Amino acid sequence: MQFIHLDSVGSTQDEARSLYKSGERGPVWVRADVQTQGRGRRDRTWVSCSGNLSATLLLPNSTDPSQSALHGFAASLAIVDTLVAYMPQRPVTLKWPNDALIGGAKISGLLIEREAKALLIGIGINLVSHPDNTPYPATHLLREMKAENLADAEPLFTGAEAVLALLSKHVMQRIGTLRNDGFEPIRKDWLAYAHHLGKTVTVNGLTGTFTDLAPDGALCLILPNGTETRVHAGDVAFG
Repeated sequence: MQFIHLDSVGSTQDEARSLYKSGERGPVWVRADVQTQGRGRRDRTWVSCSGNLSATLLLPNSTDPSQSALHGFAASLAIVDTLVAYMPQRPVTLKWPNDALIGGAKISGLLIEREAKALLIGIGINLVSHPDNTPYPATHLLREMKAENLADAEPLFTGAEAVLALLSKHVMQRIGTLRNDGFEPIRKDWLAYAHHLGKTVTVNGLTGTFTDLAPDGALCLILPNGTETRVHAGDVAFG
């Protein structure tokens, strides 16, 4: 695995794409201390401050385009694996499709983009700070570690480089499972961390009970009239 570290970029996603266009196929991580134009799903701005993790994995890919989104579920589980290593007692959950939450507060985001022969898996994790004035609660790793007196526990938190090394190991393991064994084991593990599973959620103007994750990664929603609908894209609200 190759790791490229840059001080400041517009977007690690764009840097990884430039590598791809120059002939690089990966796997290679591009990490930056600061992103000035970081972005998340649906072209939202991702606030990226020094000390936090901002990285993109350029990964060779020959799977069908319909399978690309499933890599996001595998990568989100790798984020959970990494967070749990640092704070095993904190309540880590996953908001569909791939945001990691701690106690209901967002700590990470993930963006999957596809090129002809590669995937770009962008990951941002709040390590030492989190943005204020967000439309949702947010948190960061050191804050949660201190909440349980884990600042001196193993593994010691030494910064973004070490977090990425651990994350990379888990990402490759989870994607290996996806590619070798299919989506089902990933689906089952993801459901074990699903935020608000079995409870009322609202997505794309539809309110119902979040009951399952479909084999294609869609959110399964039971509406008040008893019918099931599947949502393939959108933002989930709780309540």
